[in-house]
Amino acid sequence: MKVISGYLKGKRLIFPEGRGRKLRPTKDLVREAIFDTLRGWIESKRVLDLFAGTGALGIEAVSHGAQEVFFVESDRDAVNSIRKNIEYLNISDICTVKKGKAEKVIETLENEKFDLIIADPPYDYPGNKILHILQSIAGLKVAGDEGIIVFEHGDRDKLPEVEGLAVYKEKTYGKSMVSYLKAVKNEKDSDLPGQF
Repeated sequence: MKVISGYLKGKRLIFPEGRGRKLRPTKDLVREAIFDTLRGWIESKRVLDLFAGTGALGIEAVSHGAQEVFFVESDRDAVNSIRKNIEYLNISDICTVKKGKAEKVIETLENEKFDLIIADPPYDYPGNKILHILQSIAGLKVAGDEGIIVFEHGDRDKLPEVEGLAVYKEKTYGKSMVSYLKAVKNEKDSDLPGQF
């Protein structure tokens, strides 16, 4: 697996050995599409990478000029791989890695604000936990007023509706769907971002 684009393009990433069936890295096509969408905007932004897995999405954000990336991953071997990757790429000074379940870690971030939150949970991740994560993002205002949430999920699985968040764009790539969400203050707040 390699970094797709940006200044780290072509750099090879470590993948946890023996975890091929457990981890489902975001496909190159999907990664490329997400960062084509965010190109330019992501520079100097703070990024939260939930369900970080190999760290590929967060590292891609760094490659596109993100100021800081906070990785959250529950699997020990994957956490070790993320740490090795950011050390190898010499980006440890702008990266933080937290071991823990996304739905638990998100509850501890009420004093943090991120411009971009990326979430790529396993497709069989329980819907009630995804709902909890989205409710926590909205309730704690982790994404801030101008923050964007990019959520990858199965094309047949709709994200639960959460008060305070609205989907403004969806793209399907085979069996994967990427939903882009934004915080909204009220139902009249229908003028969602046009920059993407």
